[in-house]
Amino acid sequence: MTTLRKWQLLILANAVSFNACSNPNANNNQANVSNPDQPKTGTSQQITTKSSATVQTELDKAKKAGKAVFLVVSETTTKETDQATAIAKDANKTYKNAVIIQMKRDDAANAQLVDQFRLTGAPMPLILVISPKGYPTGGYILAEANAQNVAKLVPSPKLDMVYESLNGGKPVFIVVSKKSNIDKTKTLEVCKSAKSQVASGVSIIEIDAADKKEEGLINQLKINTSTNATTVVVLNASGQTTGTFEGNAETSSLVASATKVIRSGCCPGGSGSCKPKQ
Repeated sequence: MTTLRKWQLLILANAVSFNACSNPNANNNQANVSNPDQPKTGTSQQITTKSSATVQTELDKAKKAGKAVFLVVSETTTKETDQATAIAKDANKTYKNAVIIQMKRDDAANAQLVDQFRLTGAPMPLILVISPKGYPTGGYILAEANAQNVAKLVPSPKLDMVYESLNGGKPVFIVVSKKSNIDKTKTLEVCKSAKSQVASGVSIIEIDAADKKEEGLINQLKINTSTNATTVVVLNASGQTTGTFEGNAETSSLVASATKVIRSGCCPGGSGSCKPKQ
């Protein structure tokens, strides 16, 4: 994980660090999941700066529309708010399916959101990124923010589904295969069988190995896409990688991995939980 002067929202569990556990070859750098097939429609540059109720309304509206949010957080005395907003606007040109919202941390009306996003001790101004499904995935202070790295904090569609599952307390079976893989049907049957034996339930998320939108996620999971075998990566309910099975997934092994508990100290920063928090 890079540190520098970038504020990585470790108190939000650094969103995409789930691959750091039970994987000796995994690197701990924050994943920059790019989205080359982003919608090409016109960008929305309308900016909202009002009370918490209005901000929450705008966040809900964005989530309902399936749009990401670049949330520019500052205080009344912050002099660089316009600079942070300009970066958010440029990020909105890179990732067009998003809206920009401004929020004042020192406005008492925003106290609930400040607490929810755990922004109390963060340097100002900063740009917090909210995924299309409504989950904070990271942020940058002004000194380290640029349009490209802010835009890259918007997760791919499948990664956002992973966040949704983890925030619901469910482990995840990420099934990666090529269309030519003849073992995919059997592998999915095994996953469904294992799912039925996990009390919390399990989310089964399928990824086409050729999907360019998911290339960053596939790379972070260290999946060998040259093989003709379907690969299953298991994340426990804390978002920790607890098993990878390449063409050899069995019900008992998947159940054991889905319910495996890894104690603190596994994830970057010593956090015991790698899932993003809403």
